[in-house]
Amino acid sequence: MTEQPGPERLSYTSAPALATGVVLSIVLMSFSLFGWWAIGKDVRDRVTWAQGGTLLLMVLLMVAIMLSVGYSHLWARDGMVVVRNGPIVHRYRVDQIAGVRLRPGDAWAGLIIKGDGEVKRRAVLAIQSLEGAGGQRKVVELRTWLVRNGATSRDVDPALLDQPPAPDADGEQDA
Repeated sequence: MTEQPGPERLSYTSAPALATGVVLSIVLMSFSLFGWWAIGKDVRDRVTWAQGGTLLLMVLLMVAIMLSVGYSHLWARDGMVVVRNGPIVHRYRVDQIAGVRLRPGDAWAGLIIKGDGEVKRRAVLAIQSLEGAGGQRKVVELRTWLVRNGATSRDVDPALLDQPPAPDADGEQDA
């Protein structure tokens, strides 16, 4: 039996992340409108255009951030993996990647990035454990694609792969 070639490219988003972003945006907008109505006409009349505009800008900024996280995406093609987590975009060559993990208890998958004798885990919000079997399927497909395109963990110390993420300089852990 011959092995069937895999897809040339992969593209993943997370339905639970998008649903959460949309629902939270609707809730924020609803509470903001209710709050604006609840403060009463006499207070609203004392709010200047600049103050009202600032409030509106802050609410729209929060909605934009929530929706951008909801639209997190992973693309894999042409020897590159591009991960957009909210407004942040990371690009990795396949040879930089040692693997991908979604272990029990993890909220989302993580790419294992190798370099300088250490490994770092980078969040992939487009593959979430809330997706259940769908999330696991994405992980298997991505692993298969990575192996077919030359990703390997052979040059990485196995002890590093099983360690919990190391804290950053500011004391926060890598994803």
